[in-house]
Amino acid sequence: MPKRPCAIAFTPDEATIICGDKFGDVYALPLLCSDGNKEHLSHIETDKAGQKSHAAEDPFVPSATLRTVHTQRNQETLKHQQNQKSKKSVKNTISFERGLLFGHVSLLTDLICVPVPRSTTTNLQDRTYIISADRDEHIRVSRGMPQAHIIEGFCLGHTQFISRLCIPHWNPQLLISGGGDDYLLIWDWLSSRILHKVDLRKLIVDYFEYQYSVRSDQEQEPTVAIEGVQWNGPIAVSDIFAFEVKTVSGGLQKQVALACEGVRGIFFFNFSEDGTMIHAGTTTTAAAITALSLSSDHNCIAYAIGSNEGITSQLDSVGEGESPKGTSIGILEYDTMKGSWEKNGSLMSTINNALGIIPTDMDEQGRLYGSESFLHSLETLRKRGQDENHLT
Repeated sequence: MPKRPCAIAFTPDEATIICGDKFGDVYALPLLCSDGNKEHLSHIETDKAGQKSHAAEDPFVPSATLRTVHTQRNQETLKHQQNQKSKKSVKNTISFERGLLFGHVSLLTDLICVPVPRSTTTNLQDRTYIISADRDEHIRVSRGMPQAHIIEGFCLGHTQFISRLCIPHWNPQLLISGGGDDYLLIWDWLSSRILHKVDLRKLIVDYFEYQYSVRSDQEQEPTVAIEGVQWNGPIAVSDIFAFEVKTVSGGLQKQVALACEGVRGIFFFNFSEDGTMIHAGTTTTAAAITALSLSSDHNCIAYAIGSNEGITSQLDSVGEGESPKGTSIGILEYDTMKGSWEKNGSLMSTINNALGIIPTDMDEQGRLYGSESFLHSLETLRKRGQDENHLT
């Protein structure tokens, strides 16, 4: 891709990939190469091979010489250039079909492609829409291909960056959005209307204080104070999933799972028919969540947790016989009888042992928020000068 991809989605027929990049542009890419495209690719590869062989034959000769360069720093640079054996590598050309659909004037953060039935009484095909979000608090609703350049509307209600969009499969006209704000928004996105707002700050603060009070009671120590003030850290939604689980009576309960960057827990909500979300419970994790995934049958949630040390250890070389520390994989399974998500310890151990991972334990201070700094933090999307009163 010309720019770094940041969000992908499939069209309803699963034949085309919709890809957005950090520059704000959205492209359409074929999932499989056509015969004509394969022939085009073969010509490109032949041309690139010829260019590389030609470049290898011609030695690199810098235009500067010791007579024209006088400072010590420039002379060292010239020596490095003279030691180069060949010219710089030829710039790679785009070797696949792609079509520009539309673009944002800001950094694109997420997108989804959703089909909406036109009518249940007619045989008309579903109309497809592309919903995209950016750093400038905008949610854009565009028509699907080939009319993606036509804007159907905007959903405006956020005051900070938007990091995640989610469409519940049971009602494609609903949209859940979250990002750097203290709340989630539930939309009727076809009419750009807000149906419900979920207060995340109060939820996280209550969870934060409850976990400390429980731990203090168990250790027979006074409740841990956080610098003498109420917790006031920044919020950045990292994952949102909507799904249905079976109940004891045999029915289906609509639920939403949510993870926030730096928060050691997964929040679950029951989703009502009127578009409201009620907090159903929170599962505590041993460290901050770095990734969250839902199984196809909606009965299992896998999550990755780790600290900054654990993440950076993956970039460094790990010696033979050593295991990466500070990261681990967690598994949650839905218990129909209890009506809650429970950890599957045996499966977690099996997976971590197979991957050679040493699980992460809660640190000595029992911190539940924000002790880890991530390599690619969502907080970098927050504009400078905003929310400076938040603790970091």
